[in-house]
Amino acid sequence: MMMTSGQLTTMRRENGMTQGELAKAVGVSQSYIARIESGTLDPKLSVVNRIVETLSKRKGFTCGDIMTPDPVSVDARDSVSTAIPIMRRRGFSQLPVVRSGRVVGIVTERDIIRHLGRDLTQISVQTIMDPVSPPMFDEKTPLKSILTLFDSFQAVLVQKQGRLTGVVTRADALKSAMRPEPSKS
Repeated sequence: MMMTSGQLTTMRRENGMTQGELAKAVGVSQSYIARIESGTLDPKLSVVNRIVETLSKRKGFTCGDIMTPDPVSVDARDSVSTAIPIMRRRGFSQLPVVRSGRVVGIVTERDIIRHLGRDLTQISVQTIMDPVSPPMFDEKTPLKSILTLFDSFQAVLVQKQGRLTGVVTRADALKSAMRPEPSKS
């Protein structure tokens, strides 16, 4: 495949990579990439092939790569009035709900708003939370495997060995589109 220096620069930037990052991934120096991009060096075909392969890879993010780690949660027995200030202070639209260390659901702003006419100090989070718990996946689950779930869920919970370790929101998934592919060393 023939590639102009301008195309190389464009592809590299679209992948969110610096010249140094691309050089490291391909096994050449940063100055080598700079010279190709400036048009002062005609690279060997093997180098061009490695560049194309590196820049053409689909981003291989896992849930663990993009999750918000150590998510704040509330106990199922906590009052709704306990959850509200946590959500407001942190700017969260939802919180995982746990009981004895295990996720039992998620409470959302919508759940709380539906009960604003009640005494929220007397109602437990578990009473008002959506009975449909968000999906939970292992940290190693590929991001592309969960994307369609965001049609129905605001968040996907992430676990490792049965313990809640993170949360992936729609915003996290969108941010991954702008990040370079994680290194798998």
